Amino acid sequence: MEDNLFEREFLKLKGKTVALVYVYEGETTEGFAHYDVWQSDVISEWLVAVQELNCLPFIIDVRTFIQKAMNNTLPIIDYVINLNAGTKHLSTLGLVPSVCGVLSIPCIPCNTSSIITGENKLISNLVAQALHLNVPETLAEQSPEGIFRPLNFGSSRGIQRGYLEDEPAKEGIYQKFIKGYDVTTPILFNPLSGNLELLPSVMYCPLDRSVDWFFNEEVKEKRGGYEKRIVHLDEEAGHLFLSLAKALGINAYCRIDFRVACDDLNEFEALLQQPLPCNRLYFLELNPMPTIKNRINFHNALEHLSAQYPLSESFAQYKDFSTSATYNGFILACSMLAVSTSKR
Repeated sequence: MEDNLFEREFLKLKGKTVALVYVYEGETTEGFAHYDVWQSDVISEWLVAVQELNCLPFIIDVRTFIQKAMNNTLPIIDYVINLNAGTKHLSTLGLVPSVCGVLSIPCIPCNTSSIITGENKLISNLVAQALHLNVPETLAEQSPEGIFRPLNFGSSRGIQRGYLEDEPAKEGIYQKFIKGYDVTTPILFNPLSGNLELLPSVMYCPLDRSVDWFFNEEVKEKRGGYEKRIVHLDEEAGHLFLSLAKALGINAYCRIDFRVACDDLNEFEALLQQPLPCNRLYFLELNPMPTIKNRINFHNALEHLSAQYPLSESFAQYKDFSTSATYNGFILACSMLAVSTSKR
């Protein structure tokens, strides 16, 4: 997309109605059971982004959205931001984008097929392996070297190291634990190139630098005991990550989580002196509906954009022609243009 065309397309977004569809905390129906809900800081930052683009917000819970859609009582909606996350049943994650598909409303960040294939760790691991990304070895459920990851949960829920013989019926993948550190790479649509592009990666480093540490549910809830460091991928890894996102039908944005393998602190420090080599990276999962809010991955990455990333030019231009540029505003603008483009 040419420079002036980017701004012209951005200005066309003005006045569009953007619906924020979220999980209602008081919902009790089994199919809507969830382990996490969208808090006020998530919704409020998307609201600010909608205002930043001079669009009109429409906030609605999932059940009401579906009922109104089926009764043909929804107002005119131009875009939907799908915040129906954290459900315990993978099939229900497709409710919002499926309804959007029926009504021909562009859904951010992705459609139903991308959610189902991306959120299911078995499927995403198989696709990653087919694209020649390193995937941890599958183990029997009696290995002390194993780590269990539920197929359909996010937010590090249910991850467990060690033996699983007491709960053999658990639905998930059981793989060899990779010594090293957790890293996540945000990916975002670039309006200038019309392609998905990498953002800088964020590594989670425990304060004691233990290579046996991993980003589990307890650590995530406490938000302590670790620090974040910005790292970069080598060209081969970047190419494979983008190929995986495209293979799973990602249009607007996603996150790819992986482990960088290393055996000790000295090896860790040496790794950070260069882009992370593809042969040391082990794919864990692709998150097609990552949480976006202040002080976490996408914002951390955008804070460290440099000229080596194609999105840096897009963000610089956005700050020039947007009156009050924020990270969420930029992500929303990119996403709206992405899902509009994908429907043409």
